Amino acid sequence: MADRGIVERDGFELEWVREGSGTPLMVIGAHRFYPRYFPQSLRDHFEIVFCDLRQWVPTPDGFDVSTITRETFSEDIEAVRQAAGFDRPIVAGHSQHGSLALVYAQRFPEHARGVAAVAPVPPSRTAEWFEARDEFFRRDADADRLAAHERNQAKRPAAVETAQDFIDAYVADSARCWYDPTFNCSELWEGVDVNLQVMGQVWAPAVLGGYTVEESGIPVFLALGRYDYLVPYTAWDDAVQRLANVHVKLYDRSAHQPPYEQPEEFSADLVAWAAAL
Repeated sequence: MADRGIVERDGFELEWVREGSGTPLMVIGAHRFYPRYFPQSLRDHFEIVFCDLRQWVPTPDGFDVSTITRETFSEDIEAVRQAAGFDRPIVAGHSQHGSLALVYAQRFPEHARGVAAVAPVPPSRTAEWFEARDEFFRRDADADRLAAHERNQAKRPAAVETAQDFIDAYVADSARCWYDPTFNCSELWEGVDVNLQVMGQVWAPAVLGGYTVEESGIPVFLALGRYDYLVPYTAWDDAVQRLANVHVKLYDRSAHQPPYEQPEEFSADLVAWAAAL
């Protein structure tokens, strides 16, 4: 069985790489970023395929990114699943990719053993939701974190016009997305391509700007960070009621990054949850 490959979809070349052995696990998102992000110990328990989605590879000439929908991403994931030779893997994703993993499982329930969603973007985000999130940050964060945020934001690019601007802006948001508000995550981004045009479409109504979580019996492992100020743990209080088979874990020394910030605990939790499927 191949250890890596490229799946061509509408001219987008989605690269994937296989690591480890055990229960099949697909980690969707940038295939260079997430092998560094998820605990190395998972390779002892899972056969993992890390794969790109369209926001992490160049757009082919002439392609209209506004045509990309939730179904597009789901069909891309399905194409990679088939190419990798997986039957019913656990589908995992972090942040926007956690939401896309949930969307995929709703579209192809027969091909998903379960979903591991790490700090996924919640459905039905509105202007009021963003205001509540920002208010939660101002109210909940301590003085040191708020001060670090002010210092970090002074280094933030004035506009995000290039891939490096996107990365620099993410690094400058450390106080909201890392338990250590001074952490510099630049090394995780080395060699990672960012397609800004597709990234913008990810938040359009046709994709995550309009997705919902439907009532479903698909097993879901929902990993949330207590100090996540990008996706506050409370943001899932309502939506989680529509998941009939969900295990929620709140990591008390994590922000938006539980697999990286509490790797041993996260790995043990995921292994135990997967073994019970």
